[in-house]
Amino acid sequence: MLKIVNIKLHSLSKGFSLIELVIIIVLIGIFTTIALTRTSTGMTTIREQIAIDQITNDIDLARSMAFAKNEAITIKFDINQESYSVHSESGIIVDFPNSSSDGVISLDNSYLRNLDIKSANFGNSSSLQFQPLGDPLSGGTIELNTKTITIESVTGRWSVN
Repeated sequence: MLKIVNIKLHSLSKGFSLIELVIIIVLIGIFTTIALTRTSTGMTTIREQIAIDQITNDIDLARSMAFAKNEAITIKFDINQESYSVHSESGIIVDFPNSSSDGVISLDNSYLRNLDIKSANFGNSSSLQFQPLGDPLSGGTIELNTKTITIESVTGRWSVN
């Protein structure tokens, strides 16, 4: 009798079958793929928002500098290099925040990869100039991957679409 009970207990505790283990591994792979895809999409949106914040903050700073220094300040966009630089009447401002040692602010770095400046158009120019009282010479747009920053021609205020 003891032998029969021992055999029944032993047969009930076999463990997982190979098919059950394969199914679990496949399900883990599917869920991991879904999570990584959503993370990648989310990171692109976050990177674009970081670039928008940087560009719009620099526009505000350049407008304030033009008013404070009572001189023209120009932001020159280089679409091919995914960068821009800020210039005063005496030349490039090399100590502008977030710029490299040569005064260029690059969006082509490891933090903002896959982000493109598609176009920058300010009255048939790729330069946004603020006059000495802080008003822009002309309004225009900056197109990134999926967003557009619009700068008003009278006030220099920006909006994101």
